Amino acid sequence: MMITGVRITIFLLFATTLTSLLLGTALAVMRVSGVKMLRAIGTLYVEVCRNIPALFWILFFYFVFPDLLPSRWGQILNGYQHYPIAAGILGLTVDNSSFVSDILRSGKLAIPDSQKEAAASLGLNSLQQWGYVMLPQMYRAVLPPLGTRMIHNFKNTSLCMAISVKELTWATQNIESLTFRGIESTTIATVFYIVACGIMVKIIIWLERYLKIDITSITKSRA
Repeated sequence: MMITGVRITIFLLFATTLTSLLLGTALAVMRVSGVKMLRAIGTLYVEVCRNIPALFWILFFYFVFPDLLPSRWGQILNGYQHYPIAAGILGLTVDNSSFVSDILRSGKLAIPDSQKEAAASLGLNSLQQWGYVMLPQMYRAVLPPLGTRMIHNFKNTSLCMAISVKELTWATQNIESLTFRGIESTTIATVFYIVACGIMVKIIIWLERYLKIDITSITKSRA
């Protein structure tokens, strides 16, 4: 049971990291776009989603979302064996992507406007400017806070126990209720979270050194 909990927790981590990074990137681009409608949609999404607890979104996608769909689709979702995991991923993605968007937007503000102008002068279209010039610099500039946010998202995976996702915290509680060995199971879970977060921190520090990130130099170049 504990091993299954670890596997599901790791799966939730990788799935929500990927989805929230993709959605957060799209939202960040929308919020700095020259199109007023896109800016309004991106800003509204972030302002709403980041001010609502992650647990609310998890419960929303599990209990409410299927009822908002056509009855046939709702029945399919409710009957799907792994829908609790899917609902957990959706809820954590909605919550985490709003913060990722804010972090990436701050990275865009740290990049000199001349970078985009230089990319345009080379003949790159808008999509190429973002893909080859702007986004790589944005990710590099905000790696430390972005990594911290992903660690926070990892810890939020424990909230999925509220909808009976058999992740590590759920497994810990069930082991305690079945075997009355709460101290042992809780200790193992605690050690896992500490080690996993420590590994994530080490990866972030290694990336910072590998990329030779110096935020002060970026800000100075902009000035």
